[in-house]
Amino acid sequence: MRSSLLKNKSELKRWAGLLFVLPAFIYHFIVVIVPSIKTLYLSFFDWNGIGNPTFIGLDNFIEMFTADEVLPVALKNTMVWTLWFVTVPIILSLFVAVWVSGVKRPKVQMFYRTTYFLPYVLSAAIAGKIWSNFYNPYYGFSTIFKTMGLDNLAEVMWLGDSKIALFSVIFVSNWSWWGFVMVLFVSALQQIDPALYEAASIDGAGRVKLFWHITIPGVSPTIVFIVAMSLMWSILSFDFVWVMTMGGPGQATELLSTWIYKNAFVNYRAGYANAICVLQTIIVMVIFFINQFVRKKVEEAV
Repeated sequence: MRSSLLKNKSELKRWAGLLFVLPAFIYHFIVVIVPSIKTLYLSFFDWNGIGNPTFIGLDNFIEMFTADEVLPVALKNTMVWTLWFVTVPIILSLFVAVWVSGVKRPKVQMFYRTTYFLPYVLSAAIAGKIWSNFYNPYYGFSTIFKTMGLDNLAEVMWLGDSKIALFSVIFVSNWSWWGFVMVLFVSALQQIDPALYEAASIDGAGRVKLFWHITIPGVSPTIVFIVAMSLMWSILSFDFVWVMTMGGPGQATELLSTWIYKNAFVNYRAGYANAICVLQTIIVMVIFFINQFVRKKVEEAV
């Protein structure tokens, strides 16, 4: 009798837990799973986003790899964007986090943390517009450089030169992102036992050895997490490019996400845009599984 009551109680708890999860699952199913399935389905159709779709099989995918001249450029720009996104902000954030964590006065440390974090608080639309004005050749940085006598810099078209436009937007994106990463690293550094540093210092270890043999292993799970998130978010980046250049000049700053948007809402080729979405999803999934493998290896090593 008692065992059956315990069994019923455990069953009740299990069903109660499922009921608590059910609203989140329904929301996820409606907002994520159903649109994902619909995206895959529509990638096999010729559709303008309004009328009835026409089934064309694999034609959209064949066009992607044989006839679309913009897609390789967008893919290349996305890879360049991703490479910068997962290197410069993370390296800079780690070194600044180590320096900020070494500040002994709590109020001063909080001031630095808040100051560096502030750019992340600004929305991409606001930050993009601010920096677009900074880059403006008529009243932005160019006028400052001109008054300083730096004529070569004054003549640079930061968003108009196809050779540097992408890097100009990347700089703004990194400026907005790195403060958030720095705060994550500060939190990770606070979890490292100070006794490890004291023991290593007594044994004669210098700052470089302390950083390499204690700090890096101590924050390695955080590094893996940040790299994974940065990889996936950078591939899906859209806001800064669209606000500042809309993919121009030409296709100099075109990303996969902006090319998807243009095909869906400018060229009215929603079916083809869904096919590119499938390609983008495959890239993100490959990165996700690689990250899971690396993460397990790091956890085993730690």
